[in-house]
Amino acid sequence: MRAVPYLADQSAAHAHSSLRQSLAAMHEARQCAVLWFADIMRRHLYRKLGYSSINQYAMKGLGFSKSRTGDFIQLARRLESLPAVHEAVVTGTIGYTKAREIIKVATPETQDDWLKAAAGTRDELVTEVKKVKRQARVNPGQGELLPTEPTVVSPRELPVHFGVEFSPEQEARRAAMVERLHKLGGVPVDRAELLLEALSALIEVKEGKAPRGPSVSGPPVQIHVLEDKATGRMTVPKVGGERVLSHAEAERMRCDAAVCEQGGRNTTTIAPRVRREVLVRDRHQCQAPGCGRTRFLEVHHRVPRRHGGSNKAENLITLCSSCHRLWHEMGSLAPASPRPQNMVPSQE
Repeated sequence: MRAVPYLADQSAAHAHSSLRQSLAAMHEARQCAVLWFADIMRRHLYRKLGYSSINQYAMKGLGFSKSRTGDFIQLARRLESLPAVHEAVVTGTIGYTKAREIIKVATPETQDDWLKAAAGTRDELVTEVKKVKRQARVNPGQGELLPTEPTVVSPRELPVHFGVEFSPEQEARRAAMVERLHKLGGVPVDRAELLLEALSALIEVKEGKAPRGPSVSGPPVQIHVLEDKATGRMTVPKVGGERVLSHAEAERMRCDAAVCEQGGRNTTTIAPRVRREVLVRDRHQCQAPGCGRTRFLEVHHRVPRRHGGSNKAENLITLCSSCHRLWHEMGSLAPASPRPQNMVPSQE
């Protein structure tokens, strides 16, 4: 179904019919947009387009606002965890607006019941969703769920499983930060609470309630990487074995690292003075368009040293670890292709 092009001075019947058809086309377009977005997000296709995160892709590549980006990401993630609802959206059994209501309350166990509830009007579905959400509220005075009769789902607490995949370097960084936090003391042992505390601290920084800006004296943690000079193979030591870094991650490490050879002096790939100069010039922010992260910053060589690039400030640029990793992944996948424009912003 396609939207009807606007023409002035039409009859009331024609205007009404055209509006209804255009609205139907708009709902269908939204539905398709969400499914395409979810596919790009699930298969990490945004990385092949030159973006290090789905947020960066949505805001820079699609021109989404922060709120719209959040809505699409939430809907895409929920649809992935609710396969029956996802299939209903794909087949057109339910539309975009009903799917947005269902994901607010459905679980894998109750999604079929909610799809049955969606057979009625949208207003009826919205009423049912609000009713269940009211039933699931916690009474602050009693510290327990309000006693009510369940409707589509039982208002009981269900655990939410949150999983994340780490690269070897990311896992090493996570473990090092957790170890340092526990040495400082006063941090929760429970991993869920630790994550919530970290997110809360990040929000405080964004809202200006905590000091901003990384220290120029050095990174918050150090990751020790071992390199086999004969093969060029890099590994991250861990308890019970080791994790092998990919070629792209190994190249990224060589961009900005401190090198320690047995029996020799410690050196850095970039002089500390030059590194500080680059970070200050780039305002301690990732310079990849649409990113702007201020944590886990690294300095990247625009022209690799093996291709004649220097360690001078004009050949260096600040990237976050995610954008830096993506640049080297894309460069290693297609070394003969032009450098991705998204990953090579002009100097300011």
